[in-house]
Amino acid sequence: MSAPDDDRIRAPHPRLRPYLGDYVGYDISGVPAGTHLGLPSGALTFVVTIGEPLRQVDAGRFDVLLAGLHLRPTRIRHNGTMAGIQINVSPFAPRALFALTAAELTHRTVGLDAVSRPLAAELHDRVNAAASWSERFAAIDAVLLRVLSDDAFPRAEVGRAWTQIVRSRGRLPIGTLAEEVGWSRRHLSARFRAELGIGPKEAARVIRFDRARRMIAGNAGSTGRDESAGRAEGAGNGASPTLAEVAAACGYADQSHLDRDFAAFAGTSPTAWLRSDPVAARGSSAELAAR
Repeated sequence: MSAPDDDRIRAPHPRLRPYLGDYVGYDISGVPAGTHLGLPSGALTFVVTIGEPLRQVDAGRFDVLLAGLHLRPTRIRHNGTMAGIQINVSPFAPRALFALTAAELTHRTVGLDAVSRPLAAELHDRVNAAASWSERFAAIDAVLLRVLSDDAFPRAEVGRAWTQIVRSRGRLPIGTLAEEVGWSRRHLSARFRAELGIGPKEAARVIRFDRARRMIAGNAGSTGRDESAGRAEGAGNGASPTLAEVAAACGYADQSHLDRDFAAFAGTSPTAWLRSDPVAARGSSAELAAR
């Protein structure tokens, strides 16, 4: 299945870019009804639905949702059709937009109406009333710019630590990270967890896993994967990397290390994930870069 068209992806207003990744419009149809796994990543997830609410197992139905950092998959039920706008957001975005810390959202999915019912209603109504993707993106810009606080920052050391973890793609040793920010490992871990809800070591693992997951999904395309060989079926001549090559590129010791982390974060193997979740093979929205 194809990726979103170019007109369905747009950067947010410049003032919002330190906190938000691209606005990614999606309109998925023609896949079997089932359960889509929302896998851990280095970004919180903000979704404004179009039409039907998003239904998350064990969390409820949402018109506008904000999902925090998490270390286990979330399960989203769908009837084969889903539409909306998804935005990957920095862990520091909740402070700037909603006066929350990322730690207050860790392992949780909340409806924005629980934070501000008027704001959630306005976002949902304006996005659903818009006639084009560009109008929908402009509506999100307008609403979020109005509530943006330009002086809601975490401790500089925490922000710097997060940026270094993302820029190193999760490969910077925590001891080195602590030295760079001028704190002990214990103090860094405590302050980092208080702000983000997970420790720096967990954050590095998630960033590394997310990169591997996106490589696997991006390489899948319309082909299946042979789990025993660990290579995309029909790859031929190195067209797609093996899982062992993905593991090496993402900083894992070997493929078994990747498999263990995939099982821990996704509850399944890479190939079983692609086979069981047709939405997964569509790939993901662009990674939120370190700002």
